[in-house]
Amino acid sequence: MLIAVSQGIAARYGEQVRAVARGIELVSPEGGAWPERAAAAEVAYFSDDFWAEEENRRGMVGLFTLPAVRWFHSFSAGVDHPAFRALIERGVLLTNSAGATSEPIAQYVLGMMLRVAKRFDAWAEAQRNRRWLPLEAEELTGKTVGVVGTGNIGGEVARLAKAFGMRVIGCRRSGRRPRYVDELVPPERLLDLLRQSDFVVLAVPLSAGTDRLIGQAELAAMQPHAWLINISRGRVVDEAAVVRALRDGSIGGACLDVFEEEPLLPDSELWSLPNAIVTPHNSGRSPLNTQRATAIFLDNLHRYVAGRTLRNRIRESDLGPA
Repeated sequence: MLIAVSQGIAARYGEQVRAVARGIELVSPEGGAWPERAAAAEVAYFSDDFWAEEENRRGMVGLFTLPAVRWFHSFSAGVDHPAFRALIERGVLLTNSAGATSEPIAQYVLGMMLRVAKRFDAWAEAQRNRRWLPLEAEELTGKTVGVVGTGNIGGEVARLAKAFGMRVIGCRRSGRRPRYVDELVPPERLLDLLRQSDFVVLAVPLSAGTDRLIGQAELAAMQPHAWLINISRGRVVDEAAVVRALRDGSIGGACLDVFEEEPLLPDSELWSLPNAIVTPHNSGRSPLNTQRATAIFLDNLHRYVAGRTLRNRIRESDLGPA
């Protein structure tokens, strides 16, 4: 079995991959170009170094178009890019690494809530101006966080929030109330969640059902002091409606790590609004991510070789809008 991987994965994890079964061989791009034998690869692993390292990006497109691939595994949880849809339409079995970035993203969310409650920005500005500025800061204890999407990331947000003494309201389509969630509401009661929350965290994948999930009506339901934190996808919110809500003060603020168009355009008003925090789709970055994603890939490789059901399989109905 020939498996297409990056040079980094081949170097760091090649021995573990080959140990899964006899006859496994690896092929990697050289100078951004795939060798001819890569056309016979049955499995492809899209690891984060293809995306993060400039040297590897030239080989990324070729990875998605290898003709003999039967199973394609992605390091990311998000699979809303058209390239993933094209794989499924070709009949390729697609899996992702959902859960691999839960820890860094959840820590980002808690960090942003602390940044707001403890007024860290005001202290930083005072230090830059050599000004002694005691402040009345709040704490997270007793506040309510509404987590829209209680999967791997939302569940980790809930766990950390409970450690800070917060009340957690979760929202998802069906299923039992997850651990660390005090109250679970269905999507039909999203407005109830918004009305009660001091912080609203969006942790849903982009799909036909979540496209523009948060618009003018939803923002109007939020409390005037509440903050919106989006770590899902930019299109989950109506960005223009968020700008209006921030401008007129109908919500307390927004922490946005994802946007309708990325990079965020230089003339976007979000850069300059005082109650907006902009980060460059960076909440999930961590030096531990490759290790976590590759562990999921290796587990699935054992399953694939044994003919068992793979973890985190993605079907066409799971993909975002076409």
